Amino acid sequence: MKLGVALFLAVASQAIWAKASDIPVKDFFRNPEFTGLQLSPDGKHIAVLSPVNNRRNIVIMDTDGLKNIRPITGLSKQDIGGFFWANNKDIVFTMDSDGNEAFSIFKVDTSLKKPKIIQLVGATAGASGIRSASTVHTLPEDPDHIIVQFNQRRVKAPDLYKLNLDSRWSNKRKKNSKMKLIAKNPGDVQGWLVDHDGDVRGAFSINGLKGKFHYKAKGEKDFRVIREFNVEDEGISPLAFDYDNKTMFVNSNIGRDKNAVYRYDPETNKLGDMIFGHEIVDVAGLWMSRKQKKLLGISYIHEYPETVYFDDATEKMMKKLQDAFPGKRVNISSQSKDEMLNIIVVSNDNDPGKYFLFDRNKNNVIPLVPRMDWLNPDYLSPMKAIKFTSRDGLTIHGYLTIPKDSDGKNLPLIVNPHGGPYGVRDTWGYNSEHQFFASRGYATVQVNFRGSGGYGRNFQQAGYGGKWGAEMQHDLTDAVKYLVKEGIADPKRVCIYGASYGGYATMAGLTFTPDLYKCGINYVGVTDVGLLFTSMPKHWEPAKEQLKLRIGDPEDKELMNRMSPLAHVDKIKAPLMIVQGAKDPRVVKQHATDLRDALEDRGIKLNDDEWIMKNDEGHGFRKEENRIELYTKMEKFLAKHLK
Repeated sequence: MKLGVALFLAVASQAIWAKASDIPVKDFFRNPEFTGLQLSPDGKHIAVLSPVNNRRNIVIMDTDGLKNIRPITGLSKQDIGGFFWANNKDIVFTMDSDGNEAFSIFKVDTSLKKPKIIQLVGATAGASGIRSASTVHTLPEDPDHIIVQFNQRRVKAPDLYKLNLDSRWSNKRKKNSKMKLIAKNPGDVQGWLVDHDGDVRGAFSINGLKGKFHYKAKGEKDFRVIREFNVEDEGISPLAFDYDNKTMFVNSNIGRDKNAVYRYDPETNKLGDMIFGHEIVDVAGLWMSRKQKKLLGISYIHEYPETVYFDDATEKMMKKLQDAFPGKRVNISSQSKDEMLNIIVVSNDNDPGKYFLFDRNKNNVIPLVPRMDWLNPDYLSPMKAIKFTSRDGLTIHGYLTIPKDSDGKNLPLIVNPHGGPYGVRDTWGYNSEHQFFASRGYATVQVNFRGSGGYGRNFQQAGYGGKWGAEMQHDLTDAVKYLVKEGIADPKRVCIYGASYGGYATMAGLTFTPDLYKCGINYVGVTDVGLLFTSMPKHWEPAKEQLKLRIGDPEDKELMNRMSPLAHVDKIKAPLMIVQGAKDPRVVKQHATDLRDALEDRGIKLNDDEWIMKNDEGHGFRKEENRIELYTKMEKFLAKHLK
């Protein structure tokens, strides 16, 4: 077993390079040595994801002195997705197969000398759809159970189950006999709400564009509908119950454009006082203390991450921690049940981060481990917030990363639109891709174009109804023009690269503004908008009407043709690189193969560096060796066309 934790306690040994361009591609994109540190409820152990057999596996150690380090999983084919301590000995984790997004749930008993992986819930992906499981509630007061959501019975309608951790999945019977159905989906419920005791108290159903919020009080047997709404109108979105298990914290934009956090009484269906709102961005991130049974703060991102506190002791604590690491961002990522022991992450835009143990009883901070010790922040580049005005008067926000050692003028530029696109936005922080690009001399811009989330309902809906390849694309074009005008970007050396919707935007850029870009990289991107509707996963179908409203009616063939880059391949002038996972359930591989075939019909044949199709990947490359191959080829492609 190849173990990446042998030098866990070794002195930090950052590689020293003569300049940023000397940093190898693999150092940006190999798996972090340590990530996702989590404390057991009693605080006696730490679990971490670390490379074992070249895959992300779980390693545990004693908190006291970081002793008794040992891997408890040794997977060699797949990376572990997420994990958590279900109690002081059992760790529960999820994993899919080659990117098919059918997530199964597993557990491992860390108290055993030879821990064995036990499958608790078995997911499948096939012609009948993707059946996937996820944890809804960890039931911290019930160490023997968790609550999971699983759509095995009806692929479009997930049910809720109480799952006994002392159980296992039978592949022969396709069931776990100790899974107890606690909420049966009537057919249109897309999400469930559970209180702090693990009681199912709410459900959201969607039929077309009409939604309903179903609620039941503590001890009630049946749900009752307390709100009906249009899914795109102003409304409320429950975030969590308060610790009285009666009132809720909710997001709401009723009477305002931006989502703010309010209290809400479901018994009277009345929105209470606003707790916190912002005039420019939506806010939603609750920081709650189960021990103190109170709301401690709300986090949000305007230009940079910010937090407003509602507890004086917490605010003072965080200020002291922040003062201990000047110029860095400090976040608590895990706590013991009594909240006295805390894992903190100290990071920055040019620093992937280090973990520390903060003991509130002793009021001290102890270094633990770095995420990627081989990257020296002194050689990495800053990311700054920018904003500009679009051609039709909208304020557009984004982020710009400029190579540290450059003069910041007349630089080759990579436009990197985000995926989604709706409800998603770019944020400030360490970004491996952008640091890689900067090390090679390229500036990178992220644009929160119209349709992006986080800037209110009006801004998101400004990207609805046939705006793909049009107004949404104009915002990217206007970003390039803004950076050229500012003297930052060289107009003759601009490339566009993105994944998912960002891949669509790449192709839209090359087809609808062919003179703007010198090259393009389409990573799992949509090329045929109509195909996006006919090939969508079956569990997405309840949201089809909403997607039609947002993107456009797939029955409108003229609109589909106008928006689809595949129908405009003859306009492409710039060199193109296409990257795709064969098991992608969201943007199926036909988007990539049809585009490749259309290019070949025009006499354009992509070489092995320009066409990457991986049979063991889905919507983005997760396996380390595939990522390193991708960015190695990307480095060659960019150097060829932007230098």
